[in-house]
This record gives sequence, C-alpha cells and structure tokens, in this order.
Amino acid sequence: MTRLLASDLDGTLLQSGGTVSQENFQAIARARAQGLDVLFVTGRPPRWMYEIAQMTGSSGLAICANGALTLDLDSHEIVDVDLIDGEIGLEVARRLLQVDPNISFAVELARHEDAFVIDPTYRPRWETQVEVPRMHVESMFDSDLVVKLMARPSAQASHDADTFLESVHSAVGDLVDVTHSNIFDVLLEMSMFGVNKGTGLARFASGRGLDATQVAAVGDMPNDLAMIEWAGRGAAVANAHPMVKEIADEHLPTNDDHAVAIFIDRLLSS
Repeated sequence: MTRLLASDLDGTLLQSGGTVSQENFQAIARARAQGLDVLFVTGRPPRWMYEIAQMTGSSGLAICANGALTLDLDSHEIVDVDLIDGEIGLEVARRLLQVDPNISFAVELARHEDAFVIDPTYRPRWETQVEVPRMHVESMFDSDLVVKLMARPSAQASHDADTFLESVHSAVGDLVDVTHSNIFDVLLEMSMFGVNKGTGLARFASGRGLDATQVAAVGDMPNDLAMIEWAGRGAAVANAHPMVKEIADEHLPTNDDHAVAIFIDRLLSS
C-alpha cells in the first residue's frame, strides 16, 4: 500500500502560471484524509516556498534544493541540510571555467537573509524585488553555507539544457551531482555529490519507517529522475522530459490537466 506521495512542484503539481488548481488542492486534502501523505520534493530554495503552504493547504516538511535541504513549511526553519564543501565547490568552478571561460555562477545559501548570491555577469531566471548580492565565485564559498551551485553558459555557447548537462557532467560529475529542471532555460544545478531528490526522499521515507514499495513519486524534469527511479511507483506528467517518461512506471496528463490529482485518485483507489 502506498503511504507517501512525493510530488515535484513546477511543471508537475503547479500549473503553467504557477498556481494550484482546485482539483489538485482538493486531491491533496483528500489524500491526507485517507492516510496518504503528500510530500513536496522540489528544486526550489526555501525563499520560493513561503507561498506554497498556503496555496496547497499544506504543513509539515518539504524537501528543497533537489534533495539537499529539508524545510519546515510552518516555521520556515531549515531542519536538515547537505552543504557543498568549499574546496570542492571552488574546484568545480575552476573546471567549468575551463569548459567555458565566460560561464556565470550563482549559489543558494542555507540562511534566510541574502540567500541568493550571483556573480557580476549572471542573469537570474526570475526578476527579484530586492537587489541580489553580487560577488565573484571565489568568494561565494567563504561562508561554507552553499546548498546549491548554479551555472549558466555564456551567450556565445550553442548549448541547449541537455547538451550543457552532458558537457558539465563530464567535467565535474565526479565532484557534485549535476542536473537541470527546465528545458527552456540553459541553467544547471549542482549539489553535494550523492545528494539528489532520490536520496532526499529515501532519507525522509526511512525516517518514517517506509521503504520504496510504500512510496510513489511524480515529476517532469531530469532533476526528478532519481526520486522516480527510487520510488516503488513512479509517474511522469505528459509535459515531462523524454528521459522522465522513459523511466516512469505510469504516465499522466499534463500539469495543466491536474495530473497530480489524477495520480492521487489512482493511488487511493488501489
């Protein structure tokens, strides 16, 4: 019997506009009322999670930063975190600068204030309402609080998200876990070696006495592969990356067609 559903957020639970459909909202409540816990496992940092609890009617814990950080949705406190060693992070940056001398970097830090730091040439995916601290990558690891390192190729590079992932993995895959979460934005996300959504979900489940056969997972992008492979029942939404569809046990409609609600009802009926 499935006791836990791990759901990605962007592109999976959330609709294209970043909202939660009424169908998904009601399905999450229905799941929890019938003993199926719903856990959010996302690449998002804590600073992008404040509205999620209210939008979904959820409380408790969530796994963020691709498995590297556990967040309490009620208190917004960081419960557990896997940090990138400073020396390893600097070596990763050095190797990537050899791949692309004009590559740009950003980091997410395990703190509430000034948690997002970018280098002078980095272009954020989303505009922010506050000024983002800027510093060279050599200084980003001074705090020893780096949860996630991000890299964006230079404008002159001809990479798409998948080819950039392949290139970077060849260069630094022995030092960090590398993935991406958006086929339309050529941006890679790196966490400590051996840390990903799959390991984060496995640790969470083990702490509650659950094994993989009691866990289901649903997602859409390469950063979801590890958790979908680990879970006893893995699903891909119709808008998922081909790699996710290939390894999924089940296939669902798109995120805009309330895929998570449909998956929840399948799990409850079985």
